[in-house]
Amino acid sequence: MVLGKTITEKVLSRVTGSDVTSGDIIFPEPELITVHDWYVVNFDKALQELGINELYDPDKLLICTDHEPVAVSPQASERQKQVREIVKNYGIKNFFDSGRGGHGHIFPIEMGFVKPGMFIEGYDVHVTNFGAVGALAIPLLIEITEVLACGSVWLRTPDTVRVNLIGNLLPGTGIRDVAQKLICDLGADRVDYAVVEYGGPALASIDIAGRHTLCNTPIEIGAKSVLVEPDQETVNYLVERVQGNIELIASDPDANFREIVEYNLTEIEPQIAVPPTPDCVVDVSEIAGKPVHHAFIGSCAAANLSDLQVAAEIIRGRNIHPDVRFIITPGTQEVMAAAETSGLLKLFTEAGAMITQPGCGPCAGGRIGGMANGETSINTGTRNDYGRLGAPNADIYLGSAATVAASAVTGRITDPREFLS
Repeated sequence: MVLGKTITEKVLSRVTGSDVTSGDIIFPEPELITVHDWYVVNFDKALQELGINELYDPDKLLICTDHEPVAVSPQASERQKQVREIVKNYGIKNFFDSGRGGHGHIFPIEMGFVKPGMFIEGYDVHVTNFGAVGALAIPLLIEITEVLACGSVWLRTPDTVRVNLIGNLLPGTGIRDVAQKLICDLGADRVDYAVVEYGGPALASIDIAGRHTLCNTPIEIGAKSVLVEPDQETVNYLVERVQGNIELIASDPDANFREIVEYNLTEIEPQIAVPPTPDCVVDVSEIAGKPVHHAFIGSCAAANLSDLQVAAEIIRGRNIHPDVRFIITPGTQEVMAAAETSGLLKLFTEAGAMITQPGCGPCAGGRIGGMANGETSINTGTRNDYGRLGAPNADIYLGSAATVAASAVTGRITDPREFLS
């Protein structure tokens, strides 16, 4: 019996021009390739060592400066200079330097580079953010050099784990809480090398920013990629951003899923990921009261305007605790501009927060806004392994923008519902 296909199988069948099913070994050519500033010099060196002086298709490549948009050392300035020279040497048109884009996992969607059903490969595991609008984005590391030189690299077609979202979020609970609780409950054994595909009636209430967050976290437990089944919300967001038609894509009713999971948003309360892994998650009530020295809202997991708006609801009329350094990194130039126009940046700075250039912010190894040994951070970053924010002996707790904002005000890990009741 011939079964229907998942979104992943449909995308890979289209780009290869063949009938692809789970487990097939294929060589799909991506329609977009993304590389951030910390790897450009490396891939250029690798190509030069192979005697390769041109890219297979430079028009497919998008490079951005997001990990270190503001050089904080002579070495960083030199690397930025090298990146600009490499971009010119290869004739790369889609280069978004400091101040011209923002986080490379967010602004390409804003600017219309990403559409439902696209196949994308990128250097960095959180390229899966592009699944927020129904694209299939596969993370690569050093294999990206082969794609740049030859056009593709082999891929074993992954299975799909379908997650149907139902119910409604309760006050004080956000999509980040759902995303963290979900990866804790699923675990690596269930999603290893699988695409996590979100669907279900609750999607209608989740905006594109929330879908970014949903697509960001499962990679931490071994998922191969993550995507949301595109819908009218997707069309409404993209219609004035992309060129050409927007074609929705969905898995067939009889597609062969590894597993189908139903997840009720109504049952979720604020969550905290405790060190040292993002899937070590507990209810905020279990850790509430722990003093914090550092707070951060940003990263590709939570740097959209809606994240800042949630934080503003709590901070408005209050000040940041004197023992806390509170850093806010808008995800993109578009988010920064909207936050300024709406008065959010003024609200944050008057309360005692610091605003940084759009990009990764402290989440990129603590190059800016990092921590000292013995300190504790509560933030919306992607990971909480020791050393993630610079210091090897600092504790990092992950939570929603609401939880981070509440904790920044009180100076201790705090349930945001205390401020929203």
